Amino acid sequence: MIIRKANYDDAKILNNFLTLLIRDERQYDPGIDENFIVTNMYENYIEDSNKLLIVAEENDQVVGYLYGIIKPTDETYNYINAKLDALYIDNNYRNKGIATSLIEYFKKWAKSKNANKIEVNVWSNNIKAKRLYEKSNFKTTSETLTINL
Repeated sequence: MIIRKANYDDAKILNNFLTLLIRDERQYDPGIDENFIVTNMYENYIEDSNKLLIVAEENDQVVGYLYGIIKPTDETYNYINAKLDALYIDNNYRNKGIATSLIEYFKKWAKSKNANKIEVNVWSNNIKAKRLYEKSNFKTTSETLTINL
């Protein structure tokens, strides 16, 4: 397995993976449109130095990706915060350590950008994702409460 930065040739695959990721999240929020499609998004992020778009490649095939950013600082916090915004592994390649490898790469990148923290949002009932992140030493530090109207 190879972890590398994404290039423009990968963008169409990554847009498709994001579509699949969002559709997968429909099981946690049925309000997500099952026909949702992402197009022409990741092409815009490849050259941005405050964004990281990496892929996992197996046998010359992209099988997963991670997208993360360095969040802009503001007057509220006196530290640099990174956000792991999207992580997706093709169903046929899950549970093989690929997601963990992508997360480790992201942690090193965030540290190289002087980030003090990394945050990730997870649906509260997405037990598999929570376990994955906890295995990588993420801790729950806040919760969001919502009400449907």
